[in-house]
Amino acid sequence: MTFPPASPLPSTALPTPDRDREELDLLLRGFQVSRMLRLVADLGVADKIPTDGHLTVQELATTCAVLPEQMLRVLRALASFQIFQVSADGKVAHTPRSRLLRTDTPNSLHQAARFWTGRGSWGAWGMLDVAMTGGIPHEAAWDMSRFDYLRQHPDEARIFDAMMANYPDNRHAAIAEGYDFSGAGLIEDIGGGNGATLRRILTRFPTARGLVFDREDVITAILPQDTMQGRISAQAGSFFDAVPGGADIYMLIFVLHNWDDEACLHILRTCRAAMSPHALLLIGDQILEPDPALGQVATYLVDMQMMAMFGCARERTEAEFRSLLEQSGFSLLRVIPIASPASLIEAAPAA
Repeated sequence: MTFPPASPLPSTALPTPDRDREELDLLLRGFQVSRMLRLVADLGVADKIPTDGHLTVQELATTCAVLPEQMLRVLRALASFQIFQVSADGKVAHTPRSRLLRTDTPNSLHQAARFWTGRGSWGAWGMLDVAMTGGIPHEAAWDMSRFDYLRQHPDEARIFDAMMANYPDNRHAAIAEGYDFSGAGLIEDIGGGNGATLRRILTRFPTARGLVFDREDVITAILPQDTMQGRISAQAGSFFDAVPGGADIYMLIFVLHNWDDEACLHILRTCRAAMSPHALLLIGDQILEPDPALGQVATYLVDMQMMAMFGCARERTEAEFRSLLEQSGFSLLRVIPIASPASLIEAAPAA
């Protein structure tokens, strides 16, 4: 079976004003595409289609226990965006984009497709306007904080953990490859989720050990096979109260952007209190470019996600990170670019 090449979208043959109109129209309806992607990810459609083969819509629908006509309509809509190919006689095959939804694809987008329109996030975005007057959209939608919501909805919490462990920007590998951890005996990942970053680091640096410190519900969900035969230990607690001492490197990987400045100062001061004079702090976060003409689109979208989830939480500029560190007893040593949209900010206890 041969599929015709997919045409680019939007059409570049249109005059510029009409092309701008078409592109903006598609952006306005982007939520529809996101929701369809969540649907096919939940059904595991990409994994069911052979990488270099095809299935009929009827076969897919039977495998997924859904109606074939509805499956066809969803797949045709996605195929118009070059996500799957659907022939006129109802055969379905992969495109480069749909292969990214397979769970066996490196840096798969499968978990991201399930996360972004998850019920908790979806509801918060529906209340985004309350942030304009100082409210917190997630709390307006659900009458509880984001972290309380995840504790009460463990199914969504595990999707979040899986998405962070398989984030499509390759952040975990980029951190392990972008910094020299060879001198560290113990690396503590504060708010480290299921330990994905530590596993990458310890695979690359076999003499180091790791400690994941996170909420109790996160720690209890860590599987025995994720501890690397005991090289990673796990401890539950709150980084607002105290963090374990004795580490050579303390990491805050995509933690501070979840909090406003006051909370960030509290977290950093708690870390500072646990650190020896020779320990180092590594912050892994995206650094916001103040000029959007020079920045990355994904960074500004994550900034908006922080607004939807937490109100005043946000991505920060290098100057803002420096200010937080200085106020909490640290000196910013350097900013290290890595092979990811994120950067590593290295800091030491101030003398």
